[in-house]
Amino acid sequence: MRRKNILLLTVTVFCFVMRPDGGKANVVAPGQITDTAISPADLKSFEGYYKLDDSYIHISAVKNGLVLEQMWDNRKISFSPRTGLEFMNDEQNFPLKFTKASDGSITQVLAFDRDLWIKTRDYKPLEIKEVQLKASELKALEGKYTMQNDHGEVFILIRATDKGLLLKQGWDDQEIPFIATSDVDFYCKERRFPLQFTKDKNGNATQVLAFKRDLWKKVKE
Repeated sequence: MRRKNILLLTVTVFCFVMRPDGGKANVVAPGQITDTAISPADLKSFEGYYKLDDSYIHISAVKNGLVLEQMWDNRKISFSPRTGLEFMNDEQNFPLKFTKASDGSITQVLAFDRDLWIKTRDYKPLEIKEVQLKASELKALEGKYTMQNDHGEVFILIRATDKGLLLKQGWDDQEIPFIATSDVDFYCKERRFPLQFTKDKNGNATQVLAFKRDLWKKVKE
């Protein structure tokens, strides 16, 4: 993912499905349809929830294609059909490739030729329970964290606040608040994505995992 708006999934510069970019729903217009053989009834077969790890997307049929909604930030992206099982958003160069079972039902979708989302009937909104940590516990997580992507090294800055943590993206200075759900787990309610820290034996953070796939290493002072 990748867009440079954290980290989604992952910093979309890092991971699918696109990462949160402000939490506001918007629709990216579909490109020109190159395959008009898909009927509205056929498009309905793609509808439903799809799961990857603990994240969900929802796909719905519209007149000229499909709309994908990210359940963590309500962002919507429109897709036009290319073949019977392949769709494309031209603006983002973002492909979707579906798999059909022998009975004709859709079972999964491959996004960005890399992220495999499984169709599911058990979608449940994530329940977040906030916990209160000591100032010293939050302070131990502060620092600069780096990760390599296709464009080189990027970094984030994390600092403690009265309510939890504040993450600042090094590429655009955007700041994102997180609440604690345990002494190492944090969650952003606005963007709906998690952080999970790893600590050493002294209780100091050594790395943080975003979206359960983007690993940021803490820079030693």
